[in-house]
Amino acid sequence: MNERYALLINTCDKFEDCWYPFFKLFSIYWQDYDGKIYLNTEYKDFSYEGLNIIPVKGCEKHDFPKTKRATWSQCLRWALEEIEAENILYMQEDYFLSNHVKNHIVNDFVQMMTQQPEIECIQLTPNVEQGERSVYKHLNKIRMKKRDISVVCCQASLWKKSTLLKFLRDYESAWHFEIWGSKRARFLKSNLFVVDEEMLKQESEIIPYIFTGIIQGKWNEHVKKIFSDHHIEMDFSKRGFVQDTGNPTLKERIKHRILNLPVELRFYREWLMAKLRILMTCL
Repeated sequence: MNERYALLINTCDKFEDCWYPFFKLFSIYWQDYDGKIYLNTEYKDFSYEGLNIIPVKGCEKHDFPKTKRATWSQCLRWALEEIEAENILYMQEDYFLSNHVKNHIVNDFVQMMTQQPEIECIQLTPNVEQGERSVYKHLNKIRMKKRDISVVCCQASLWKKSTLLKFLRDYESAWHFEIWGSKRARFLKSNLFVVDEEMLKQESEIIPYIFTGIIQGKWNEHVKKIFSDHHIEMDFSKRGFVQDTGNPTLKERIKHRILNLPVELRFYREWLMAKLRILMTCL
C-alpha cells in the first residue's frame, strides 16, 4: 500500500454524475495506484469495486445544515484535515483520464518532495503557465513558478498539505483561491514548481486527462467520445453542453466586480496586517 502520498479527488454532491465515469476511467488507466483515494463529498457515500475510496462527507461530519452551502474552501479544508499524509495529489471529479498514468513518474516526484523540503507544490500538467529555471540546480526536472504570474491553480498537482492549508480561506471559492492564493504565495515567498516542459516533450502527459470535463456547470463536448469509447452511459441533456458565450458585457463585468469586492477587501486587509506585523518586528 502506497503511504507516501494520498490522492484527493475534490468534488461536491451536485457533481455526483461525474463519480462513476471518473472512477471507471481511473480503474482502467491507473491500475498500479495502490493508495487511499479521498473523495471530497458533502453528505453522500460512493464506492467502486477494487478501489479504496474514502468518502469525506465533510458537511455531515461538521453538522453543516443542508439548507446552506458550505464554501469550496471550507469543504477542501475539512477534507485535508481528514488526511494523515503530508503529500497530497490534488485532482477534481471531472478530470477524466484519457490514457495511462505514468505512475512511476508520479512516485519519483513524490520522492523528490519528500527529500527536498523546499518544494511545496509540483504542478504535473502541461496546461499551466510554465516557470523559470529553478535556483536549485539539482531540481532539473521542474521549474520554479514565476511570482509575477498566476502561480496557484486547481489542475492536477502534488501539494504539501501544510502549504495548501496555509493558502485556504474559508470564505473563498475555487476561483478566488486561484487568484488570491497566487497573491498569498507571492507574499509568503512560497516555492511552487511545475514540471519542466522539456521533460514533458520526452514523456508526454504524466496524468493525461480532459481539461476539464465540466465548464460552468455544463459538459465539455470532449467527454462524449471518451464516454462512448468506454461504454459509459450518460444523459447529457440534464446538464447540456457548454457554449461559447463570448466576452462578458460591461454590466456583467461590473456585477462580477461588485460580488467579488468583499473577498478582495478581506485579502487586502490581511495583506496590510501582515505588512504591519513585519514592520513592528523591525522597530
